[in-house]
Amino acid sequence: MSHWHTDYLSHPLYQSVQTFAKLLALSDWPDQQAYDQLLTLARPLAALPAGLRFCSDLQAASYYETHIADTGEVPTRSENWHDWFNALAWLAWPLSKAALNARHVRAIGRGEIKRGPRRDAATLLDECGVIVACAEPALGQALDDMQWQTLFVDERHAWGRQISVHALGHALFETGLAPHLGWCGKALLMAVEPDFFALPEPVQREQLDSRLATLLADDDWLASPRQLWPLPLLGIPGWWPDNTEPSFYQNTDYFRPSRRAKSSSDTL
Repeated sequence: MSHWHTDYLSHPLYQSVQTFAKLLALSDWPDQQAYDQLLTLARPLAALPAGLRFCSDLQAASYYETHIADTGEVPTRSENWHDWFNALAWLAWPLSKAALNARHVRAIGRGEIKRGPRRDAATLLDECGVIVACAEPALGQALDDMQWQTLFVDERHAWGRQISVHALGHALFETGLAPHLGWCGKALLMAVEPDFFALPEPVQREQLDSRLATLLADDDWLASPRQLWPLPLLGIPGWWPDNTEPSFYQNTDYFRPSRRAKSSSDTL
């Protein structure tokens, strides 16, 4: 546990949750009253589930996912970064978070109490996922092929214009408090039209949230964790000061050149 602060919000990783993190001027960890107030302020800004509530230190009587589905109550530990970021992820990605919860509940209903590949994939997306919006197929192919020189150096100008990263995973937000070499997200590629990048960030996120929720409703989609691609986050332009030097990308322990089994992505 560390002291409460909001210094992290200046990093691009937190762009998707910035609006909601700033709704309350908190000087210390949020208590139940603060979480309730946060939800009240967030509701006009997001399509939140009607019964959603972050319940401080609640011990769920049933499985975590089942309890959320049945009651709308999200057990939220006090003074806990992981759970604070989970609350922010619910506010920023409400349709996808609800769809992830529903996917787990359907699996539990089928008797999948212990996680299998589909639940593992959903958990990995929920914890460490980033959506990579991409309007240029060659850039998506470079990500799939782990061609980091192409993606981060040769096509550096394309970031924010033809490709962008939108963080979803709340564990990723937690690890982002202390970035380090080796820090990676699990990327889900989504094809978008070129004019997507001219939209305001909240509109971009709402579009991605709606599409992801629709995809998650199909339990045959994202059937394995291997379908999420590793993305070295410190390589993204603007995410780490050292990456302005091309030599930064010569660290093959971090920017690994090895290929994986081919993955699937979402296309228009």
